[in-house]
Amino acid sequence: MKATAKRTLTPRAVVLATAAAVALIGSTGAATAFADNEGPAPQSSVQLAQNERHLDDTAKDRAQVKADKISQSEATAKALQAVPGTATSAELDNADRNGSLIWEVDVLGKDHKNHDVTIDAGNGKVLNKHTDRDDDAAQDAAETQALVKSDKIGHEKATDKALKAVPGTVVSYSLDDNDRNGSTVWEVDVLGKDHKSHDVTIDAAGGKVLDQHVDQDDNNGHDGHDGHDD
Repeated sequence: MKATAKRTLTPRAVVLATAAAVALIGSTGAATAFADNEGPAPQSSVQLAQNERHLDDTAKDRAQVKADKISQSEATAKALQAVPGTATSAELDNADRNGSLIWEVDVLGKDHKNHDVTIDAGNGKVLNKHTDRDDDAAQDAAETQALVKSDKIGHEKATDKALKAVPGTVVSYSLDDNDRNGSTVWEVDVLGKDHKSHDVTIDAAGGKVLDQHVDQDDNNGHDGHDGHDD
């Protein structure tokens, strides 16, 4: 939902930025020279192995669920303690550069702004939080508020419904609008006990399961791990 702000640098700014980057690489090494738009990569207490960081979606879900120590509900609770408001999405993921396993939680704060909160998937510690301040922040927040206003069940009931439809472990959820008719829905991704990734769509007005299907990239393999229930 959020757009990334773009800036056009002057030729002088480009030269200065390039020189600074080269100097930083020379003094600290390429691994720490570049940071994400929102700062350095998070350092969590749990990391994926190098060969697990760029797997296909389903295989990666299995590796992440196996390494994860806290549930989505625990991660969401931690995020809401840091930023009171309404949780609109959460995703179990890893930082590309160091493999740190994290929960990324989006919260519409009581200040009516969108906030991103990063939670350590090993111990539940808040690693980072920031407010959306890009060029489209106000519009994005207005759209999120409209979704939250039309939602009648919340993320807890939505994920419970998804887990009843597909027993397993929730690896992500998000409040969104239905592309077909514009209604508000919860999209929940579940790593099932069958070791496959399932997409479950829940009606945000009444909690009905509108759709569920297995991810097409699932190669039917498994690592022997059943996952942990939420």
